[in-house]
Amino acid sequence: MKRLPVLLAFSLAAAGCGAQPQLLGTEGKYLLTARDVLALPGEEVSLVARLQGGDFLQDQPGYVMRFERLEDRSAVRAAQTDEEGKAVVTWTPDVPGDTEFEVGPAPAGFEDAPPEPQTLLVACRAADEPIAVVDLDKTLVASGFQAVLLGDPKPMPHSTRMVEQLSREHTIVYLTHRPEYFGPKSKAWLRRQGYPRGPVLLSTATGFLKGSGAYKTQALAELGERFTHLRVGIGDKPSDAMAYHDNGMTSILVFHMPAGEDPEPLAKLAEEIGNLAETVHVVTDWQEVGKVLFEGASFPPERIRKRLADKVVELEARAAAGDGEEPGEQP
Repeated sequence: MKRLPVLLAFSLAAAGCGAQPQLLGTEGKYLLTARDVLALPGEEVSLVARLQGGDFLQDQPGYVMRFERLEDRSAVRAAQTDEEGKAVVTWTPDVPGDTEFEVGPAPAGFEDAPPEPQTLLVACRAADEPIAVVDLDKTLVASGFQAVLLGDPKPMPHSTRMVEQLSREHTIVYLTHRPEYFGPKSKAWLRRQGYPRGPVLLSTATGFLKGSGAYKTQALAELGERFTHLRVGIGDKPSDAMAYHDNGMTSILVFHMPAGEDPEPLAKLAEEIGNLAETVHVVTDWQEVGKVLFEGASFPPERIRKRLADKVVELEARAAAGDGEEPGEQP
């Protein structure tokens, strides 16, 4: 449990026994995850699966995992899970293209029904392949992570069509701060909503605890060391937008007006957006994303900074009136 992110541990405890199928999208008591990979031609990569189980996802050592290439049911490899529940094999793609592996356990040794096999994508691309990096929560997913835990959230309107159009000239990489426990649920949601295929890169528990900004900055730096054409980045946090901009990408921030009547967090957010570079696009929906990507439109941060600042003034005036003062009255 020491590696379990605090949010997930709290959610499991609050929901009680048997909550894992709902929270994580699993079929039974076991959770099997398989990491997608973005690879270069001729580069040996590690294919990693992890098996955990029980109410608090205890690591499951000693089980055999099979890795089978789906295209022709060949390249079967196997490895035993270690003390962290991980099974690792290596594979080298020869040419650019997508290769899907089915990862599943040998059935022997399970007290209950073994977990369903998972799909692992190896997206092999040339070093100069144009890449677009897209976040999930409050970017493609209309709601935040809390709604993901307990429901089947809706996609942002127009996002499926826009990402499909973007994928015609870019490889789509789904880069999310969600911990890897949510890999099966995240991949299933993207398939169900019709988004184009692309590697889904999730944070480890350590990366999750570092925070979204630090995790994504590091992930983009690692991608940039191997791929020279990181072109587009789309996310919902100012830290995302800064990371994309600092890596020379067309940076798009999908803005959501925060709920609540407290002006302090709005003022802080206004300051953060005001500190963004003028070349960062701050948009309110995916139609505006499309205008940036395909029509050359510009949505500089000042428009949204002013909207937030005006909202702060409105809330402060409302609070003052509630205290018996007229709006604008000096104490």
